[in-house]
Amino acid sequence: MIEKRLKHTRIYEQVVNEMKDLISSGELQPGDPLPPERQLMSDMGVSRSSLREAFRVLELLGLIDSVPGKGRFVRKPRGETADSRNMPLEDEAVLELMEARRVLDPAIAGAAAMHAMPSDLMKLRKVLSRTEKNLENIEKRSQDDFDFHLVLAESTHNFVFINIIKMTFNLIMATHERIYSLLADKEAFLNEHQAIYEAIIDHDVTKAQSLAAGHIERVYKTLQEALALEVK
Repeated sequence: MIEKRLKHTRIYEQVVNEMKDLISSGELQPGDPLPPERQLMSDMGVSRSSLREAFRVLELLGLIDSVPGKGRFVRKPRGETADSRNMPLEDEAVLELMEARRVLDPAIAGAAAMHAMPSDLMKLRKVLSRTEKNLENIEKRSQDDFDFHLVLAESTHNFVFINIIKMTFNLIMATHERIYSLLADKEAFLNEHQAIYEAIIDHDVTKAQSLAAGHIERVYKTLQEALALEVK
């Protein structure tokens, strides 16, 4: 089924790309089971650990589901509308992530406003300064976005929030070129981060929550509208 030998250092990323190609080409359809691990290891020339790391990423991307006792399957779209049926699984997963962040981001910003220490504020300021210089570069802008939200989570001094941000941004960084090309409102992106930072400096919990909610709501609606236009 898959004969290509994978040779780069980050082998699991190559496996992810191979599986994404099979799904997007239609060779693997929603609901289809994935081949057994031994077959994939042989076809791709990879170790079990690399294959399982790829599976974890593919689950984060919303492309596969793992069913205990039954195996792994290409994920079926959750929606019933014509638009959602036409939307690629990866895009649907991005929107689901943004839905979750509509709940999580305000909570994290509020906790950061409550618990941030001077060293946290300094780290946030450094990220914002770097962001100002990198707005025109998608690769750097996506990394700055991740860094801002990670430092924000670290400012809560709550390991659960920190790990949630790391997990959710695995998906964002895996598809960053696509996501950030759709998020063209670069100045709004920077200004909203700046406003959240200032609320945290003031330890204004309510304002930080409100600003974070507005920020993620705008991002969610921008992506939702852009992705909907692509499937029409």
